[in-house]
Amino acid sequence: MKITFLCLGSRGDVQPYVAIGKTAIAKGHSVTICTGKTFQKFVEQNGLVFQECSIDLMALLQTKEGKQMFDEGMKHPIKAMKYAKKVVNPLFRKAMTEFYHICKTVDVIVYHPKAFAAVDIAEKLDILCISMPPVPIICPIEKFPNLAITTKNLGAILNKLTYQLFNLGAESNNIKDINDFRENELFLRKRKAGVYMTRRNNLQLPIIYPISPNLFLDVKEFSKEFKNNVVLTGFPILEDTESLDQDTSNFLNEGKKPIVITFSSMPLKDPESFISKIRSALIKTNNRGIILIGNSGIQMSSDKVILFKDYISHDLILKNAKGIVHHGGVGTMAAALRSGKPQVIMPFNVDQPFWAKRLFDLGYTSQPLNEKSEEDEFMTSFRSMDHNEIIQQAEKIAKTIHQEKPNEKAVEQIEQLYEKWNNKHE
Repeated sequence: MKITFLCLGSRGDVQPYVAIGKTAIAKGHSVTICTGKTFQKFVEQNGLVFQECSIDLMALLQTKEGKQMFDEGMKHPIKAMKYAKKVVNPLFRKAMTEFYHICKTVDVIVYHPKAFAAVDIAEKLDILCISMPPVPIICPIEKFPNLAITTKNLGAILNKLTYQLFNLGAESNNIKDINDFRENELFLRKRKAGVYMTRRNNLQLPIIYPISPNLFLDVKEFSKEFKNNVVLTGFPILEDTESLDQDTSNFLNEGKKPIVITFSSMPLKDPESFISKIRSALIKTNNRGIILIGNSGIQMSSDKVILFKDYISHDLILKNAKGIVHHGGVGTMAAALRSGKPQVIMPFNVDQPFWAKRLFDLGYTSQPLNEKSEEDEFMTSFRSMDHNEIIQQAEKIAKTIHQEKPNEKAVEQIEQLYEKWNNKHE
């Protein structure tokens, strides 16, 4: 089976596909990852074929205009819309053509919702297409509203409606380009925005959520609604091929285990003030820290209390941590859960507030914080990481998640869907 993964976004978006792709290769399948050039080395280091996509969202974030759109898009919506129309949308349109040429010789397309026109391409080529969103954000359910819209339970009817609104809006800014692509390259008729988010020609579109079902076992209605529409295969695990740099190894060997703080692509509003508060909280609780800078905007030098690093693999560094403070992005959250270490979530936007509340309600994190939380609140969270019951709870969920075999389940599901597809088309 020839599988192509179409994935756009951050490292947290791309890594699950790489992990599943490695397992698929081990089972004898051919796998290609199509994403932005930022991830070429990462993909190829893991033994997968890389195909470049013109829209490199991480590279865009490094530009002045991209940073402004991401950091301040809500404050300056008109400016953000102009930038999207001038720069981002044309790249999405170019990517559709690239996706089409790459997929002409494959058997299965597995795609991230940001990879617009994936289903349109599968329709043209008459091949299997599987939606694999990194978070449960596509399939309408009654128990929870769409994570990108609100974390407040609106009731069964309105909860389901939020998914329909999201699915309609997800393609609304790009539907003109999608229809241009359909008419002029695929030679298909125009379509409306959102119609291919959960359906394909009036049939249910296969959806795999690469998230742990163990985070939802307490909600029977939620699991029941998912059962007939999607499959939860668990958080994909990518075995580390990296090793710690000497600077980090030295810091770890010079004292007690540190609290690791990471916000990945999330920007802080006032990095200097935040770090001052964190430094004081660490010192007063007799702790040390490692801060992964990412896109936070932090520009500070390391000392005996805090080591600043641009990037370290989460799975690699978190197993050496005493505890973790993070933004609640699904990839970071999965690594934090796997580490078996106490954690606190400081959510910023999109699905992060949902995970912060969800894990707190389940007892897997302490009370969620935010950038404006007081120093005393961070001190309370740091001290809680020494409590035996919290440590045991973290170790318990880690053990459960490690037993899920998520990569294998995801590949098995793709294989079953492919067999089912072929049986219908014989």
